[in-house]
Amino acid sequence: MVSIKDVRLSNKTFKDLKVSGLVAVFVGATSGIGMGTLKQFSKNATAPKVYIIGRSKSAATPLLDEIKASNPQGNFIFIETEISLIKNIDGVCDEIKANEKKLDILFLSPGYLSFDGRQESAEGIDIPHALRYYSRLRFVNNLIPLLTVAPNPRVISILAGGKESEIDLNDLEVRNNFSGLKAMSNGTTQTTLAFEELAKFYPSITFIHKFPGFVNTGVLSKMMATAKGIYAIPATAVRYLVLPIVNLFSTSVDEAGERGLFLATSSRYPSAKPNTESTGAPLPKGVEVAMSSIVKGGQGNGVYRLGPLDESADDTPALIGYRLENSGKTVWEETQAVFDRALERSA
Repeated sequence: MVSIKDVRLSNKTFKDLKVSGLVAVFVGATSGIGMGTLKQFSKNATAPKVYIIGRSKSAATPLLDEIKASNPQGNFIFIETEISLIKNIDGVCDEIKANEKKLDILFLSPGYLSFDGRQESAEGIDIPHALRYYSRLRFVNNLIPLLTVAPNPRVISILAGGKESEIDLNDLEVRNNFSGLKAMSNGTTQTTLAFEELAKFYPSITFIHKFPGFVNTGVLSKMMATAKGIYAIPATAVRYLVLPIVNLFSTSVDEAGERGLFLATSSRYPSAKPNTESTGAPLPKGVEVAMSSIVKGGQGNGVYRLGPLDESADDTPALIGYRLENSGKTVWEETQAVFDRALERSA
């Protein structure tokens, strides 16, 4: 694990290095962990260019004002769109690629929890499942050309690294016997398998899949509010009686943001084949390079499954089996097929 003291020391080192001109894209950063990380990056980066993707620019105005004030030399660009739609993501990525020659950091944390049933978008994808997986991987897929030419590119997805479980490889969109929990499990396992598959072809990119633990973002309270019928009463009790107590022991958004900046900038998480000798801010004394999700012949694959304290997660039995079956290839091919079907419906 990495102590918050060492995280802060690394972040200070990153700030003192004054690496100028980093380009970052934040998806899902108008609240929660993404917002906390965006604020930390804005305060500590030197003259960065940051794209913030969200649904409402007007709602994000106070946040934009705050980060601009924290870094007057930074260039902060808000792009307003609904990212549950693949066609909208393509438009955003086309805009970014038209204006940038590289991308250093892609930070992905959109989504919400709900007890509601399947909520299909106009493109035929369950909206929460799109936000936790398909939309995120579409950003990755589209922006790879910019990531591969950056000195130290990183893709970071905040979800549930280390919690991979068995999934139905014949129903990755969770159309049969749908439940929110089943969809969440699918998104978790798919993310890791897709990252490991992409790392085979793009070894200069670091891929990080993190489970943040319990962070006081308000997301659980919002989820409890969606409970209906016989579940509404216990959910309400949890919302007003249990969560306030749990929140006393949770990680704050600010601390989660500090850890997010650490993931994006520390040399603890190098890619399999770095483009440069420098792979980030030097490690504090006693902090070692993390263990990649797959290591062969002493060489890591540049994919990291992390727990709340940024420690490497142990393999799950399901994940071991899927690797033996080369299921990452299956997951990525089906993911691309979903992209194609979504675009056909929105044409």
